[in-house]
Amino acid sequence: MSKKTIYIFVTLLITGSVCLMGCDAIDSVKETMKKDDKAPVETARPASPPPAQEQSITVKDKNPPNMLARVGSWTITMDDFNSRLDALKEIVPDFDTSDPDAKKLVLEELLRQQLLVENAERTGLTKDPDIQAAVEEFRRTLIVREVARELTENLDVSEEEARAFYEERKDELIEPETWTVREIVIPDELKAVEIKAEALRGADFVQLATANSIAATAAKGGLREEFQEPPFPAMGEALLSLQKGEVSSVFKGPDGFYIIKLEERTGGEPVPFQEIKDDIIRSQLLMKQQEAILDHISELREEINIEINEQLLD
Repeated sequence: MSKKTIYIFVTLLITGSVCLMGCDAIDSVKETMKKDDKAPVETARPASPPPAQEQSITVKDKNPPNMLARVGSWTITMDDFNSRLDALKEIVPDFDTSDPDAKKLVLEELLRQQLLVENAERTGLTKDPDIQAAVEEFRRTLIVREVARELTENLDVSEEEARAFYEERKDELIEPETWTVREIVIPDELKAVEIKAEALRGADFVQLATANSIAATAAKGGLREEFQEPPFPAMGEALLSLQKGEVSSVFKGPDGFYIIKLEERTGGEPVPFQEIKDDIIRSQLLMKQQEAILDHISELREEINIEINEQLLD
């Protein structure tokens, strides 16, 4: 792994950006790993870590045991540092936590971050209302996330529950129908009826389409390949009464008078349970989690007084 890649991940991890931005951010940064490791090293631009992150690596003891580094009154122990490395390893499995150079880069970035924090505290920047509001919002986000995790961590959905859900809604879980047809389009209705009669007498439908149809599909023997939505309502109605190999009656369409032959129809049956079992389990687990959180909020509403001045909303 290149130094450039390490710098990127270290910065994201320390500032908490990976947690806040989610999987898209992780995927985006992982793409960087696929690029040339020989690319020039770019020093990451430091940013102040949120207090929640800062506190996790700050030790109040003047001489904490196993201390790795100190910046002013801020210290980090080896245990704290190893926790950082483990967290980085979870995001980037290829990250070598035993590589001395990689560990030095992580530590250096932590020190840079803290230098800026120390300077901000000295200049009073940390008392800026916007910063304090952002810190409070970050704190609220972490608390809500942890409460939600505690409420939902033991929830699961069994295969039996998923099967019951499937059986109750099987008629709604239908594979979309797909049709393949051949068509003959004739500008004159009488001529269309004559061609339909020839088809019923056993004439080859492909040859009839090639010789008589005015549609663009004539060059392919009238073949209109797979579709799920009929191109116009009258064709949809004609398809409903056809079995594979059958020829329709003459009907009016946008380009003339149509005759169609059903070549193939697939779908229209319930999706097999095993194909969607995992999707059902995931969706039902999400529902359980949401219900658990909403139930807890309802209980809290009974315990904690809420006052709203709705006139201010007008």
